Amino acid sequence: MPRTPLPPLPSDPFEGLQQGCERPWEVAVDPFEVAPRTYYVGNNWVGAYLIETSEGLILIDTTMQPQVYLVFESIRKLGFDPADLRLILISHMHYDHLGGVRALHEASDAKVMISREDWAFMQARPDMIFDEGYPFGTFIPDAFYDEITPVTLGDRSIRTVLTPGHTPGTTSFFFDAGGHLCGLHGGVGLNTLGDDFLAKSGLPRSSRDDYLAAMLKVRQIPVEITLGSHPTQVGMMEKVGDIRPGHNPFLDPAIWPRLIDGRIAQVRALMGQAA
Repeated sequence: MPRTPLPPLPSDPFEGLQQGCERPWEVAVDPFEVAPRTYYVGNNWVGAYLIETSEGLILIDTTMQPQVYLVFESIRKLGFDPADLRLILISHMHYDHLGGVRALHEASDAKVMISREDWAFMQARPDMIFDEGYPFGTFIPDAFYDEITPVTLGDRSIRTVLTPGHTPGTTSFFFDAGGHLCGLHGGVGLNTLGDDFLAKSGLPRSSRDDYLAAMLKVRQIPVEITLGSHPTQVGMMEKVGDIRPGHNPFLDPAIWPRLIDGRIAQVRALMGQAA
């Protein structure tokens, strides 16, 4: 029996968070492979990625606590056991990306990693996690990222690059999958860089400079498979129906520069308005 089409996603991030926490079934999607031994286990609104290694599983981002059961179910649907998680990598400290950390850690005893910058920011400004009153299990990271030393588990290695702006410690990830370079920018959203947000939060306008510099830093990385921290950012869900043997619809080197160039233009426009 065909599945009922998913409801449209809210354009406002806080409405998206509300939908995901209160009606998670509305954003549930089946997991799918985005590259060899690399899988999408997030939902229609926010991403999470499972990486298979010779020594267990790596998970990048966790979605939110009220919908984390969907991540568990997606891992199982792929034939894996959530208990085999060994590393949980967090892209940035917003609730929609780390809200499920505690549940997944408790189920697997996986080590948790986040940037030192975002961990410090979480402690100083817990209001900036944006949990909006939804359940959030606290956690303590086991290690922080180091741009010099990649994160390695078994036969897979992930390069982490600090790309601040969306948050002070937003981190992006680059790794090989089947001979192709995958790239996941940890947070391209400009919603934390607008005039009103900066004024209300008391955060510095220099966050925009940080964002632009980080975008320029990663612009030339030759990413062949672009993974979205939110799938709509790169049209991932529209490509799922085109997955077939011998054809990977996510393999498109043009997507990464298009994503980054678009955000560079947007932040420059913001900076011009503020001048």
